[in-house]
Amino acid sequence: MARRDRLVKSALRSRFIVTMHSGESFDGLLLDADDKTIVLVDAYALSDARISVDGSLYLARPEVAYMQRPSEARA
Repeated sequence: MARRDRLVKSALRSRFIVTMHSGESFDGLLLDADDKTIVLVDAYALSDARISVDGSLYLARPEVAYMQRPSEARA
């Protein structure tokens, strides 16, 4: 398994903001990932507003520009 796969797999069930090469962004819980696909659940499309995505969101991994893990809310 490649290093990036280990890093992504270790972050399963964490919330990410995923930005695609096209400029689209999604916010969701990382459910699964392999070398071709990233799966988000409880996901939202981010544009002028947060638009809820119905069901699981499958993103082509080669189309992902980057993934951000939002910082935890601090009390």
